[in-house]
Amino acid sequence: MDKPAGIVVYGASSAGIDSRYYDFAREVGREIAARGFRLVNGGGRAGLMGASIEGALDAGGEVTGVLPDFMIERGWNHPRLTEMLSTSSMHERKLTMARLSWGAIALPGGVGTLDELFEIITWRQLGLYEGNVVIANAFGFYDLLLDHLRHTDSEHFMRAADLWQVASTPAEAVAMAIERSVYSASGEKY
Repeated sequence: MDKPAGIVVYGASSAGIDSRYYDFAREVGREIAARGFRLVNGGGRAGLMGASIEGALDAGGEVTGVLPDFMIERGWNHPRLTEMLSTSSMHERKLTMARLSWGAIALPGGVGTLDELFEIITWRQLGLYEGNVVIANAFGFYDLLLDHLRHTDSEHFMRAADLWQVASTPAEAVAMAIERSVYSASGEKY
């Protein structure tokens, strides 16, 4: 299987976030570029999305931003994107980002990030996404969510094995997104 050259990064587009989260996101972008992968994300100029873009570009990497037409019309795209792809909908945006990626990393974020994270986990569970899913638990941001996911698994509402990994540093998140084995829909390694 040829691997796509991108790592998709989901993350907040909100402003006013504590600076340590921006630093974490920039470092994820730098790590992706240093490992020779392209950063793929929603292409927004603000928040952790914008910080990861800047980190990758400042480290000499390339970034593909995927935005629905209405976001481009509103000027929400990051001005320094290496490549900007437009889609007709949010659904098409998520599918395009997944198709361009070898692995996925969820940085801290709000409902949009959670939507992207849960959809890519669902696709992985169904065998529709073969990449590695990493929850970047920066500064314990996702501790409560991870507790809930463990509870959901223990109550047998899902089978969490091999659906995601948890990282606490940017380097660890990128390494997990790149290096973890890929599984087929049947759960067998290939």
